[in-house]
Amino acid sequence: MLACNLLVEFCREISKVRGVKKVNGLVVEVDAETDSIRLTVEGKDIDFDELQSVVKRLGAAIHSVDEVLVEG
Repeated sequence: MLACNLLVEFCREISKVRGVKKVNGLVVEVDAETDSIRLTVEGKDIDFDELQSVVKRLGAAIHSVDEVLVEG
């Protein structure tokens, strides 16, 4: 199971991405090989390319983006 300190560090690194103001991480599934987490990332003008790069650097992958809110 994903250790609490690893989840905290993962969220902390995501929070450093340009434009990110809030990160909420939740462990949603655990199996023998992987842990699945759901991240809610909030901010203004988030650099999605940088976000993807940080996730990959941390050894994870984005499997879906379920909601996007754009304000003009």
